[in-house]
Amino acid sequence: MPEQSSQNQDKFIVRLPDGLRDRIRLAAEANHRSMNAEVVALLEENYPAPVPEKLDDPAARLLFWLAKRIRRRNPKPGSPRDKQAALYERIAGDIAERMKDIGE
Repeated sequence: MPEQSSQNQDKFIVRLPDGLRDRIRLAAEANHRSMNAEVVALLEENYPAPVPEKLDDPAARLLFWLAKRIRRRNPKPGSPRDKQAALYERIAGDIAERMKDIGE
């Protein structure tokens, strides 16, 4: 997914319950990313871009399916698969971002 400058990205303020910020910080450290990147990854995982229903191309449908499947990987923080999961998330995001205009 292409990087955007923070000035061009949407900002959203959230009030966190006691203790949640620390849990996010610990997960972010375990995943070797910033707290912002951790929250964005979790939001992307739980709210993936919709697959266009009009996709007739089997290869495109397969790529969208693959992106959705990749995002299901959810290793425990601190496990050896953390870096692998982060890579898969970047790949899934890249697939979705590059293909989102196909169905239009």
